[in-house]
Amino acid sequence: MNKDYSGLIKGTMGCVVIALLAGCQTMTSGSAISSSVVDASGDRLVLGERLSGELTTQSRLNAKDGSRYQAYRLSLKAGNIIAMEVSGSFEGVLSLYDDQNALLMMDSQLRFQAEEDGDYAVVVSGASADSYGPFRVNSSRIELSDTGELVAPGTTKGWLQLTPRTYTLTVEESAAYQIEVVSSDFDSVLALEGPNAYYTENDDGGKDNNAGIGDMFEPGEYTLTVGSYGGEAGLYSIEISALDVEITNTDTLAVGDEITGWMRSRPDSYSLTIEEEGTYRLDMQSTSLDSVLVIKGPDGFYAEDDDGGDDYNSQIVETMKPGVYQVNAHSHQGTEGGGSRGIYSLSVQRL
Repeated sequence: MNKDYSGLIKGTMGCVVIALLAGCQTMTSGSAISSSVVDASGDRLVLGERLSGELTTQSRLNAKDGSRYQAYRLSLKAGNIIAMEVSGSFEGVLSLYDDQNALLMMDSQLRFQAEEDGDYAVVVSGASADSYGPFRVNSSRIELSDTGELVAPGTTKGWLQLTPRTYTLTVEESAAYQIEVVSSDFDSVLALEGPNAYYTENDDGGKDNNAGIGDMFEPGEYTLTVGSYGGEAGLYSIEISALDVEITNTDTLAVGDEITGWMRSRPDSYSLTIEEEGTYRLDMQSTSLDSVLVIKGPDGFYAEDDDGGDDYNSQIVETMKPGVYQVNAHSHQGTEGGGSRGIYSLSVQRL
């Protein structure tokens, strides 16, 4: 590929130490626990088995913040992806160290992929010097069947490390599809490159601000690239579903109508005839385009909107006199000189 995936790799170099294995994490307390944490951890943590313990005044002391802790040894194979969570009568923190005593991650919930075989230390500590009581650690291994090959429609689950992940997507027949990258671990970004110089990318076009692209696709092989906006690591799923849409082949809008348009890297223009003076509402909605609506009309009439509608879609409400108006459907990327593709709806109502 020869595209500059600047949107996908933005921020990936912002984390220096722990991003190498786990993405950007927020350090919530000190790490002056032991000069050799792995060697000091006696009990073994077995993935899938619930671990119970208790922090007391006799537990080991973190000299930096006065909290107490217990350390456990965890053996991992290269490629293992694990999930761990601590719960109990106090606010607990999990810390993960490698065999060189480097702190890799710290949080109440951890997800981590090992890059090599070895022993690690899992440290359970209190969030403060006053944190005492029983605790439980639940752990599991996350199994993925990520082959790097996608079909439409279809789904797969993957793990994002430091660099973007690429897939080969095969489209068998011409159809409309919605492609979303869903993650609770990071802000997903999606880029797609395919036949006939096809290219588009998206950040927040899906549900809950996940990346999403809704478009018409011709048969062929596409390269789909998944990244995170801030360079984080984590789990994600790619969900490709068929869209039940029929593109309206017209360049004319009528009051009371709703049409479905397909933007192909440039704005679409429609003619709208207003016969009676009144207040009218125009809506442009899309799950994959950051919609921008522009209206030009008689006597210098001009109106523009980006995020005035629901879910940051475009909406214009104006008093309009009789005459012929030009309605231009844009995307925010397109207004700045970049290309953008996707399916959208456009409607005009008199209020």
